[in-house]
Amino acid sequence: MTIPAELRGPNAHGQARWWAQLGFRTGEAASIGWMTKRNGWAITEAGIRALDDFEGTELYQEMVRQYRARRLPPQVRVYRDPRWSSVLQALERLEPGYWTTYGDLAALVGMSAQAVGGFMAESTDVGSAHRVLQSGGRISQQFRWPDPERTDDPREVLEKEGLTFDHAGRADPQRHITADRLRAMLAEDGVALPPVGGPQPPPPPDPTPAAFEQFQQNLQYARQLVDGGRNLERLAVGSFDVTDLYRAAWTQAVAALDHWVTREIVDRAVALALSPEVRRPPKFSNLSIPVELFERVHHHDEPLGDSFRAHLEKHFSFMTFQNPEKIKEGFAYVSTVNLWVKVAEVLTDQDARSPITADGVRTRLREIAWRRNNIAHTADHDPQRPGQKAPITAAEAEATIEWLEAMAIAIQQALGDPLPAMTPDAAGELRAAPVTAQAEPATGPRGKRAWDEPSFLQAVEEYCPAGVRDTLLAVYRHAESHPSFHEYYFGEGEYPSVTAWFNLGSDKASVWSIYTGPAKSVLAVNFGSIRSHGASRERMTRLAERLSVLPRSAHLRDQLESADYGKYPSFQPEALTRPEAREVIITALNEFLTGETPR
Repeated sequence: MTIPAELRGPNAHGQARWWAQLGFRTGEAASIGWMTKRNGWAITEAGIRALDDFEGTELYQEMVRQYRARRLPPQVRVYRDPRWSSVLQALERLEPGYWTTYGDLAALVGMSAQAVGGFMAESTDVGSAHRVLQSGGRISQQFRWPDPERTDDPREVLEKEGLTFDHAGRADPQRHITADRLRAMLAEDGVALPPVGGPQPPPPPDPTPAAFEQFQQNLQYARQLVDGGRNLERLAVGSFDVTDLYRAAWTQAVAALDHWVTREIVDRAVALALSPEVRRPPKFSNLSIPVELFERVHHHDEPLGDSFRAHLEKHFSFMTFQNPEKIKEGFAYVSTVNLWVKVAEVLTDQDARSPITADGVRTRLREIAWRRNNIAHTADHDPQRPGQKAPITAAEAEATIEWLEAMAIAIQQALGDPLPAMTPDAAGELRAAPVTAQAEPATGPRGKRAWDEPSFLQAVEEYCPAGVRDTLLAVYRHAESHPSFHEYYFGEGEYPSVTAWFNLGSDKASVWSIYTGPAKSVLAVNFGSIRSHGASRERMTRLAERLSVLPRSAHLRDQLESADYGKYPSFQPEALTRPEAREVIITALNEFLTGETPR
């Protein structure tokens, strides 16, 4: 593969361009399932098949094609400013063997050449882009084909169309179509140009890297900080604390994750908005938009994608996605996947020698976020050594960067493609994406509603006061992280409910249930079920004693013993809202499920 000349030198950050681009492509390969990253990069079986199926540059082209097919769903662009449509109509009349310039197109519609160049770099609708040259007739060094799969030389294409170039790379001036000629051609076809002389639109922004590419670029900056710290340590620089570079790298990596999660949520939400046939997660359907946005789209033909994206970016700009609970809540807008459970499965599949649970993923992420906050807010003070910073090494910072990258790749794979129902075609093996969005709860037998996790979580968010919600969610998330957890059963009824089943030795039992609704939400501990499935009286007695410290539960043990533990007592909101409630309940459940008494 020939490395283009513009990629051989460093970029503005001193980073080798080709190395960085190759790194981004590695991330794309992971996104489509050709590679994995946990404890180092590894190629998957799908990647090995791709190496056999696509030779040379075909491998790169197919990888880009699949990545873009998944990350950038097609959409119809509507141009509010009629001058952009005039530019496209002029280009349609530019025949093979002829050329024009950015300046000619700008003069035709009363814009700047910079605005036209930015528009053409951004738009995928420009069919004659290679026939637009610089003012001297040379091909722009920044030229890129609208189709990312095209790698052919634009000059060779122009020469095949009949255009000649001199020894200095300038196109034949006799084949130059000026602004006046373009104007006459449009007039001959009855195309009226919009008035010239109106306000200049700002030039379109430079194309922004895809979310995951930008994430990896930001992580690369963090790695450079670590490398810089190592170099300074070898030089024994004593004028400042070199380890502050490792702290800066740590903070940069967490910020990169935060930014990527925001962009990923927005990208997926826009893809859903532009695909009305796709079923939405309940939380997505509850997103609100201002009346002004509705009017701009409905009455003024403003593109839905652009307007909705701007609104979502503003909406999510006030949120931070560093804590695992916040990240899961954010992705619940665009997916019904049980995020951390699925991420743990992906990470474990990548390296079966180092299995990890959903609770392990969350714990690691909380520790990383806590350290970042300690660095940002207290200069990383060490609580054990007043006045001193907590120690940090280059290896620790580097391991954090690597883990965040592996986790982000696992999140992408856990969520699946932005839109479902993608199908293979002759060009390659696009894996069918799982249907990840659910509509309103389905109607079950006898008119009952069959609830699921997203609708249950949405109900907890809607109906529960903050304290009750926090306790119920803590108990709910504790279940999936426990080794003896078996499954959730979501109930059927007017309002959502969920029951958690656990393995109790040789049998399984429903240990607790959560019922939520507009009147109140409660947690029931199913003593009747665990008794009938083999739990010993001693274990049930200890569980009752631990829970009896909650408000209005002082006589819980006596009541259960009098009923031979055949009851299903419920803990009311006033008990659940207490700050210590979640710790009391989770500690009691842990002791009961393990069958051990803590020393």
